[in-house]
Amino acid sequence: MSFMFTKIYLFSPFINEEARLAAYNALGKRIIGQGEKVLKFEKLLGQKLKIKNVLAVNSGTSALELAYHLLGLKKGDEVIVPVFTCSATAVPLKRHGVKVVFADINNELLLDWDDVKKKITSRTKAIVNVHLFGKYNKAPRLPVPIIGDAAQYLGKTSGERFTAYSFQATKIITTVDGGALACERKSDYKRAKLLRWYGLDRETKKEQTDVDIKEAGYKYHMNDVTASMGIAGLKSLDRLKKERAKLQKRYKELIGGLGGSPYLIRVSDITNVSDREKIRKKLALKGIETGLVHRRNDLHTIFGGKRLNLPNMNRLEKNYLFLPCHNNMTLKDVDYICKIIKKYVDKIKFRVRQRT
Repeated sequence: MSFMFTKIYLFSPFINEEARLAAYNALGKRIIGQGEKVLKFEKLLGQKLKIKNVLAVNSGTSALELAYHLLGLKKGDEVIVPVFTCSATAVPLKRHGVKVVFADINNELLLDWDDVKKKITSRTKAIVNVHLFGKYNKAPRLPVPIIGDAAQYLGKTSGERFTAYSFQATKIITTVDGGALACERKSDYKRAKLLRWYGLDRETKKEQTDVDIKEAGYKYHMNDVTASMGIAGLKSLDRLKKERAKLQKRYKELIGGLGGSPYLIRVSDITNVSDREKIRKKLALKGIETGLVHRRNDLHTIFGGKRLNLPNMNRLEKNYLFLPCHNNMTLKDVDYICKIIKKYVDKIKFRVRQRT
């Protein structure tokens, strides 16, 4: 659903002057593909997040694809995935012939671990734990590997064999597109380094024409231009996180809600009635874009196209709403958005008093 005359966008890429200049300078070098800047970005990212065995790739989706490949997922295997997530989480599994088992969500739209535990079978080969909108969803100890989809969370995780990160345009730091895979095991990391470039060992001193390919890989590498933007972005990461936290705090003070970036609210908590489309229209008329961000994946034809019996998802489906919360915003923008919402809520309360 979209409206005209939007002035405060739900998402807005934040690219500072240092990142722009870094990309420009990288374009003037002899090597603009995978080179020294990629290696430097991997090292700095690992240091910043305190994670190990970091591999830079061309997208968060590519990072997930590598994780699925490294686990050897095949036809007939089952992988548990939250029903509410970007389609990039589950679509690659479909190509592997894997049976996707959708689990319910909790009140913050994150994976519901109680439902996950009920759905683990002898055929379950992995669980994909999606960290949405800057929120970390800690995983319990379970008897199957956990893959972290941290496309919307740039931080350290624990208990995950693989964690996939994204630097796509709307992420807190962006390389326009790009991603990274953190591997718990050194053996997975070494294999992934080969797989991201067709299966070729790019670190050997041999001529590439003399290098053998022992496992079919992909073209998933990052390049030095995007890596240069990432290096510049990492310098601002702490500040950007603090700025978003201030926006989230102001939202919470003024209208409550569940936080996250963009900012998550349950409409009924604020208006006492679930009239999401009315409040979306009211905000749009004032130049404020809102959104639902993801479609529940069970409704996609490739996954059956039927609404599954997932009580929390079914309950929240028509009630949640995301408001703008990004680094191109100010506290005044949040105040403006909340003022419109409060005015709308006051009108609802006045109408209710009149009827009673």
